Amino acid sequence: MKSNTENELSRGRIVKLFTDLGPYFRRLKSTESYYFFDCLEICIDHEEDPGQREFLGWWLVVRNNGDNCSYERFNGRYNLAGDWVTEHISEQDLQQLDNSFGLFIERLETLIEVKMQQQLSASEVVCSEV
Repeated sequence: MKSNTENELSRGRIVKLFTDLGPYFRRLKSTESYYFFDCLEICIDHEEDPGQREFLGWWLVVRNNGDNCSYERFNGRYNLAGDWVTEHISEQDLQQLDNSFGLFIERLETLIEVKMQQQLSASEVVCSEV
């Protein structure tokens, strides 16, 4: 029987798994202790040039403590400076964000359970406004 440390994947292998998951993973915003994911779901100013558009969406931080993974989800605006800022989201837009997030989190949870042999759980209540 293998010990926990023998079952643990290297950080490089975890990064590869998350990268293969799709466009949500942001390697450059991830560190040794957490992994950053985001989704630009709703363009809020599609009349603007592509480089001048802002989006509503969600972002997610996953922490792996070796025995399990936990995540914190946030909703807000991806601004022109390239930063996420929390802000109030209308009920209709929040429903769209929730649907997108639900599809993603199912895939992430399956990957973590099957490939990493760990559980994924929410660590805090979703934050949708400041």
